[in-house]
Amino acid sequence: MAASPFARGKASSLMAEFEATSSSPRGLARLRDLEDTAVLLLFTPVMMPAGFLEDDQQTSDDDDDSQIDAKAPVKQTGRYATDPFEMLGKALSKQHRRVRHVPYVPSVGFTPTHDQFLEKADAVIAVSCEPEMNGGASPGVDLETTLAKQAAFIGNVASELEEAGRQVPMVNLSFGGDEWENQVPSYSRIWVGPRYNAEEVVNVVNLIYGGSD
Repeated sequence: MAASPFARGKASSLMAEFEATSSSPRGLARLRDLEDTAVLLLFTPVMMPAGFLEDDQQTSDDDDDSQIDAKAPVKQTGRYATDPFEMLGKALSKQHRRVRHVPYVPSVGFTPTHDQFLEKADAVIAVSCEPEMNGGASPGVDLETTLAKQAAFIGNVASELEEAGRQVPMVNLSFGGDEWENQVPSYSRIWVGPRYNAEEVVNVVNLIYGGSD
């Protein structure tokens, strides 16, 4: 299905911002040019991202008008049934068939397991986001601390690649506030939008695989 004009326009705007601010303007081109056998590693935080439940609620509202078979299995919402970032992983896998999706827990940080996956990666996309704070979706979460721990994890990934002397393209996709990281990273960073939802996933995948350098 072709992307909507809005999605294409948003992707173009993201591309312009990326090229103006990125420390590695060729990063996206290197992602697009990966060999078919190359491994694209996707790191995502274990949390409910802000905006995801809004998409889920909209889907539930749309389903309210349909008849429900009392004997049919109950449909679980996205909040409980799947990793919210599975949507992003599936969208990326339509563009590159070898995507390895590996979650990380911000409070735990970078572990030997992450290092093992990183050693086999030919490119890295690391996601950071603001957690959903409404309705008890992320109880006990301190926003500033959570964001700082995500930044620390992504910084560790970049440091591991640098220390190993590996020229692996790395991009950080950031959902949420656009100013929480106050230092210039050694990797490419794209602020996608204030919410993580299906529309923004389409926008950023269009940016990565459909934009022009």
